Amino acid sequence: MSDLYAHREEQNNQKFEQLAQTLSQFRNTVNRDIHDSIQQENGLLNQLSDNFSNLMQQVKRTLGNLTTVMNRNSSLTRIVGLILLGFFVIWMLFKLY
Repeated sequence: MSDLYAHREEQNNQKFEQLAQTLSQFRNTVNRDIHDSIQQENGLLNQLSDNFSNLMQQVKRTLGNLTTVMNRNSSLTRIVGLILLGFFVIWMLFKLY
């Protein structure tokens, strides 16, 4: 009877070891996949950050150029502004009716 229990205990220990190895492999695989995914997403975020920084620099440069042009030709700026305001008012009136 004792041999039967010892044999069963040996089988249980072997199955437990197999389960432990399987769980360890699964954990390592999941950790590796998560790590790779995070690295890929961090690279994408860095690229997006760089793109937005470049976009902001271009917008600032364009705004500076627009300010310079508007300061040089103040009368032309007023005329263009009045024309745009007129188109906007006409558009809003047509939109209301």
